Amino acid sequence: MVNIESLKRQHEEIGEIINNIRNLVAEGRLEAKANELAIMINTLAGKLKIHLSTEDKFMYPELLNSQSEEVRNTARAYIDEMGTISETFMAYKERFNTRSKISASPDSFASESDRVFSVIEKRIDREESHYIKFYRDK
Repeated sequence: MVNIESLKRQHEEIGEIINNIRNLVAEGRLEAKANELAIMINTLAGKLKIHLSTEDKFMYPELLNSQSEEVRNTARAYIDEMGTISETFMAYKERFNTRSKISASPDSFASESDRVFSVIEKRIDREESHYIKFYRDK
């Protein structure tokens, strides 16, 4: 059984890193902050990997075995969606995971960060408001 509070804590940690990156981007002069930003991106990647692993190992199997067809269908939809989100984030990470990569394309970094982070934040909001409720009610 998955610990819901642990998942929520992971969401908070992921959100905090995203906010920190957004704040640095808003300050400008990304080339000067590129090393710090690269470290944050790699830290975020690690947090997301742990979070996804927790969901894959503990949450999804239980939901897929639910008596409720609605819960099973929702779990499958979330699994499919997360695969796409994960691929999007990994492409972003590979493009901007070092100081030199961020410094080479600061404008692209800023716009792609906003786009990718918005997708992650929407997913977290949906998990918090909908999916975790399903898990509790399964």
